Amino acid sequence: MSERSCVLESAAYSELKKAFENKREAIADLRKEGKKTVFMLGDDVPEEIIMAAGMIPVRLFGCHGPRPNADKYLEISFGALWRGLFETVMSGEYADMMDYLVLSNSSDIIQKLFYYLTEIKRTEPNRKLPVIEYVDYLLMHRDFRCQERNLRETKEFIEKVEKWSGKKITDEALSEAIKVCNEYKQALRAFSSLRYGADSRINGSEALTAIAGSFYLDKKQATKLIKNLAKEAESWPKVDALKVLYTGSMQETAEVYELMEENGINVITEDKLFGDRYADCDTDETIPPARAISSRYHNRFPSSERGTVKERARCIPERITEVGAEALVIFMNQKDESYIWDAPKQKIELDKMGIKILTIEDQYYPLRDKAELAVKFAQFAETVKGGN
Repeated sequence: MSERSCVLESAAYSELKKAFENKREAIADLRKEGKKTVFMLGDDVPEEIIMAAGMIPVRLFGCHGPRPNADKYLEISFGALWRGLFETVMSGEYADMMDYLVLSNSSDIIQKLFYYLTEIKRTEPNRKLPVIEYVDYLLMHRDFRCQERNLRETKEFIEKVEKWSGKKITDEALSEAIKVCNEYKQALRAFSSLRYGADSRINGSEALTAIAGSFYLDKKQATKLIKNLAKEAESWPKVDALKVLYTGSMQETAEVYELMEENGINVITEDKLFGDRYADCDTDETIPPARAISSRYHNRFPSSERGTVKERARCIPERITEVGAEALVIFMNQKDESYIWDAPKQKIELDKMGIKILTIEDQYYPLRDKAELAVKFAQFAETVKGGN
């Protein structure tokens, strides 16, 4: 299936796809006015603070080619996705435009990457690395103690960004950035809603390309393009394929989604940053902005890395029902097997619902075993559609 002709004819999609496939060029365009860039690794870096300081938030993306620095510095427990992200920082390819790098406590592996990068920066002062910072939100609990601690972390991050920019970050500037980001997320949710249910008009690879491409554009421009794309998508033909919720290893490229589409499966939602989870809720515009920013992270869909087993066992089945998914796909890269830790509890409820699960493990990134995977995807689609 992959990209259909009706989608490729869209001017909005073409612009989003161009940014997705030519990230360096897109970032260079953002920097034309002389603004500094803050690259972000992890799901929980408050980009509103970066924007309020007049700086540009940029989503870090992985290197898909050779990774000599990762091979030199990282042990084998780091999977290919994480090695690629590390290589992007270390290679120097983006050294001329990566002014700052902020990592967040979204997973243990990101925390390890922070330690590795800061130690390399300390011991190899001649290596051109950006200023490296860490946002350490508590994400496993939602009690008052954690909320207050995360508020302090937000305020500390504001102070750090103020020093970087040499600019005082006012509540007014934060409120404006929150408003811009909320409008962007609302546009993404409206677009994604056209992926769901029996009337699905957008396939997974098209959605991933558009959503990820919008990360590398000015927020207001991205909002306009996504709105235009959603309006066009209302008249696109329906997608006839098995509708699944995707979880597991994050997909930065569309190759896994495309392979599923070629074999009868369409990802209509995912709990990943490069997809639906990025925009799953707004930041409250009615309370003080620093508190609103820190509070949002407690209201997001629980991730497989930082959500509890109990939360995931409730939210995954609820989400499947909400979007009209017919099955669940758990897809894991090599070294990412931790993504199945919460699956047994989910399976109990999904079995009651009659929802089948396909678990794929030990995959390379980029893909190596496409023919074998294609057979698994096609067999699963046939099994579920056949009611077996």
